[in-house]
Amino acid sequence: MATMREPIRPARRATELHKRAVVIDALDVSVMNRVHLEHMHQGGVTAANYTITLGDGLDFRETVHAILAMDTVLEVNADIARPVRSVAEIAAAKSENRVGIVYGFQNATPFERDERLVRVFHALGVRIVQLAYMTGNLLADGCLEPRNGGLSLFGRAVIRELNRHGMLIDLSHVGDRSTLEAIDASAAPVAFTHANIRALADSPRNKTDEALRALAARGGVVGFTSLPGFTASDPREATLERYLDHIDYAVQLIGVEHVGLGLDFVEGHVEGTLQPTAPRWGGANVPDGTAGLVAMLPTVPPEKIRELVYRPYADGIQSSDQLPNITDGLLRRGYSDMDVLAILGGNWLRLFEQVWVA
Repeated sequence: MATMREPIRPARRATELHKRAVVIDALDVSVMNRVHLEHMHQGGVTAANYTITLGDGLDFRETVHAILAMDTVLEVNADIARPVRSVAEIAAAKSENRVGIVYGFQNATPFERDERLVRVFHALGVRIVQLAYMTGNLLADGCLEPRNGGLSLFGRAVIRELNRHGMLIDLSHVGDRSTLEAIDASAAPVAFTHANIRALADSPRNKTDEALRALAARGGVVGFTSLPGFTASDPREATLERYLDHIDYAVQLIGVEHVGLGLDFVEGHVEGTLQPTAPRWGGANVPDGTAGLVAMLPTVPPEKIRELVYRPYADGIQSSDQLPNITDGLLRRGYSDMDVLAILGGNWLRLFEQVWVA
């Protein structure tokens, strides 16, 4: 396993620019407790897409309870955090020096078999919805589904409702064919909130150049994660610099205006990204634990996978309080202040403003 590097100390220019920035992390699945909220606050996070339901296949009632529980967390921590349902509320979070929390789904199972439930969850504050997680559901196939099927009729109906109610469609975990079909089917731009470049790290969870071009052609944004298996083909070599390589690649391929952050932090969940347990196939057919990592990281020997469970992020960007390191790295690579501000959050703001409706 790669050894830990010396801590990065951002330059003064980077620190000052980061403080001015609207910083949006397009995916956070951490245990949203006081400790993590303080790390987000220290890292200058203005707003983050928080996962209400992951690959666990929660139904409608269970998801409503999860939302109510998160409502309570934000009430208890109202001094440093607040809910966010609009671009205006992101601006308010910045001016109040609080972390804005956007409610999002990583699986569309809460809609059950009724697309009309989209409007119910919009009323409850959900603003971002991923169509499928790792494998197939009623809407689409995930990135580990071997059949690589496209959208179902129900999936297309849900997309129409998400468009109508102004909710951003996320395709990060969605399979290749379903990704391209969803981009084409959506009347609004879509997002890869937390996915990297497959050409730089060969995982089915990363996106092809074809998908990236299609996303950008319709005005979408991709957020980059520092999970090591998606940052480097050998995850043990994942560093901040390798992470920045993905941003550079996307900027050259599709333009800086389509690039953002989506770190996929999982702070508080055991000691890593997934528990090293036997596979479990739940209601959404989602593999947990080491077996899931093996499937997502085909270039890594299975006996080495367990190491990754205890080294969940690329060196130099391992928690929310290290986000200024990204700002420093981008400036070192010659990005202008304006481009850095766009990557840190400006591009997500533009997309939210275009897609979300009150």
